[in-house]
Amino acid sequence: MPRSPTLRRYAISLVYLGVFLACWLLRAVDLPLYLALTAIPDGVRKAVPFVDLGAILQAGACWRQGVNVYLPSACLGGGVYNYAPLLLRAAYLPIGPADTALGGVLLALGFCAALARLPVPASRGELRLRLAATVSTTSFYALEQGNLDAAIFIAAALALPWLLLGPRRRFGAYAVFLLAAGAKFYPAALLFLALRERLKLFLALVALSGGAAALYLLRFGHATATAIRIVPSSTPFRATFGQIDLPRGFNWLHILTATRLNQFFGAHVFSSGAQVVALASWLLCGGALGWSLWLARRYAGWEKTIDPARLVFLLGGAALLVLCFFAAQNVYYRAIFLLFTLPGLYALAARLPRLFLPAIVLLLWEAPVRALLGVLSPALQTGFWLLREALWWWVIIHLAALLLAFAYTALQRLYGALREIDARAGKP
Repeated sequence: MPRSPTLRRYAISLVYLGVFLACWLLRAVDLPLYLALTAIPDGVRKAVPFVDLGAILQAGACWRQGVNVYLPSACLGGGVYNYAPLLLRAAYLPIGPADTALGGVLLALGFCAALARLPVPASRGELRLRLAATVSTTSFYALEQGNLDAAIFIAAALALPWLLLGPRRRFGAYAVFLLAAGAKFYPAALLFLALRERLKLFLALVALSGGAAALYLLRFGHATATAIRIVPSSTPFRATFGQIDLPRGFNWLHILTATRLNQFFGAHVFSSGAQVVALASWLLCGGALGWSLWLARRYAGWEKTIDPARLVFLLGGAALLVLCFFAAQNVYYRAIFLLFTLPGLYALAARLPRLFLPAIVLLLWEAPVRALLGVLSPALQTGFWLLREALWWWVIIHLAALLLAFAYTALQRLYGALREIDARAGKP
C-alpha cells in the first residue's frame, strides 16, 4: 500500500484512469473485441460510445427546433426523450450532438477525479476491495454509455465532503443535491443527510427544499409527469435492479401467474399477471421494511463508530440506492453508487454479515458472470439470476436498516432540541 497520503488518495483514480485509457486503446486497435465487451452488460453492441449522452444532446437540439421530444419524432429517430425537463434548458448552451465524444471523455475523466473525493483507504485490504469494486463492469457500463448517472456521481462526490465544513459550504452541498434532483429526480434522496444538521438548519433546509419542489412542479409538473410515464421498462433478467425485478421475473418464468394463483385459491381472484406482480411487489417491500426495522436495533449507534467522511458517503450512497431500489426498475449502471458505501461499510465490517462486502463486489461484477453462464446453460443463468436478486434484496435491507437506525437517533436529537426551545419559551 502506498505510504504517501497523497498517493493513497489518488491511487484508485489513477488505476481507473489506466483502465479507461486501456479500453480506449483497445477500441482503436481491435474494434470487434471492444464491441464484444460493450455487449456484456446488456447484450447490445454499441457501434459508437456514449450513446446516452448523445441521445440527450440530440433531444436538446430537437427541442431547440420546437420539436415535442416527449412524442416519437423523426428528429429523435422515432424515439422519445424521457429525462427531466430541466435538462432540456441546457440546450441553450453552445453544445450539441457533435460534442458527444468530448462530453463522454470529460465524464470519464470527471469520474476518475471524483474517486479521489472518497475517503482514503485505511489499509491494503480496503484498497483491494475498493479497487475490485471500482474497475467493475458496472463502472465501465456507466461511462461507456455516457450516462448521466456518472454526472450525478461526480456532483455528489464533489458536494458530500462539503457537509463537513462551514454553513455556507453545507448550503452549497444541498443546493447541488437539489439541482441534481431537478435533473434526474432520484438525487432528492441525498436530502436525507439534512438529518445530520442542527434543528434551525434542518428546518430551513426542509422549508427551502419544499419551496424549491413546489416551484419546480409548478413550472415543470406536466412535463415531469410525462417523462415519468414514458420511462421504458426492461427485462428483469439483464442489466437491471430493483424491487420489481423478482416478482416480474417469476411472472415471466410462469411461476407466479394469475392462472396458477387462481387455481390455488379455487376462484378467479386475479385478472392479470400485472396484478399479481404488483401485489407480490407490495408484499416483498412490506416484508423488507419489516426486516430492516428489526435489523435497525442491531445497528443502533453505528454512526458514532466511523469517521464523519465515511459517514456522509455511506449515508448518501445508501439513501440513493434504497430509494432507487424501491421506487423503480434501474439500469445497472446506477449501482455505481455502491462505491460511495464501501468506505463506511469497510469500517463497519465487524458489525455486518461476513459475506456482505464480497456480495457487493459480486453485484458490481455480475454482468460477465451472467453472460458466461448464459453461454453455458440457460438454467445456470436463471439460477444465477435468482442469486443476484436475493443478494440485492439482502444488501438493500441492511442499507435500509442503517438508514433507519441513523434516522431514529437523529430525529430523537432534533426532537430534544425542539423540546428545549419550548422549555426556554415557557411552553409545557
